[in-house]
Amino acid sequence: MKKLRWNRLLFGSVLMLVSLTLTLTGNVLAEEEGSAATESNESKASDGSGKFVHLFYFKFKEGVPDEEIAELMKELAGSAKKIPVVKEFMVGKNVARRTHGFQYGEIAVFEKKEDLEVFERHPEHLKLVRKILPKLVHGITMDFVPMGGSTLAEEKGDANKKIFIHAFCFKFKEDAPEEEIAGLMQELADSKEHMPFLQEFMVGKNVARNSHGFQYGEIAVFNNKEDLQAFERHPEHRKLVPRIIPHLEIGITMDFEPIDP
Repeated sequence: MKKLRWNRLLFGSVLMLVSLTLTLTGNVLAEEEGSAATESNESKASDGSGKFVHLFYFKFKEGVPDEEIAELMKELAGSAKKIPVVKEFMVGKNVARRTHGFQYGEIAVFEKKEDLEVFERHPEHLKLVRKILPKLVHGITMDFVPMGGSTLAEEKGDANKKIFIHAFCFKFKEDAPEEEIAGLMQELADSKEHMPFLQEFMVGKNVARNSHGFQYGEIAVFNNKEDLQAFERHPEHRKLVPRIIPHLEIGITMDFEPIDP
């Protein structure tokens, strides 16, 4: 029995490593025949919005020194400048009240989904993947086309201007009605119209290969951390929260100020 349990644990560890490798390197798995229609729909949606968003949460092993993690994340932030398909790229240390152990977050914005695959296979990205992957316990991926075409600003403006990022991954209960959830997420995306302090607001359905069951993502861009507090207290936001929470199995927050590469 002990040997059997050990084999199961070993098998589980191998599966987790394979899963993380696929998430970070973008190795393509063979898809089922029925996925062709889904891919076509995603491509059309991407063409319509002109943007495709990639979000990744990093959870490092306990023994990895904070200084080493910070250096790797700074190197990651700087690597995007060498990859032309990347339109926006932000990396930062998670300062959310409840981190669930995820210490850093990464947000990349592309013109289309295919550019994410170019990014994942780029030598600069792969070089960092080989350095980061062995130090990770877990990672969560969120890839989506923003609802309503919401995007990060086209004009970058002052490169030295500080911003504050709030990201949230939604994992709904198995019995949550899909149509109701989709409607709530659309309402959430539309709520930005009532909150002028939101610099940008993006909500979308997760199409990542390795979603870990997280169906939707949200990214809000503020001028400062205080505006996040205003967002959380705003009547439009508070009106939606009580309707979303009963359907939610878990939600993971990532709040950060992008680090300078």
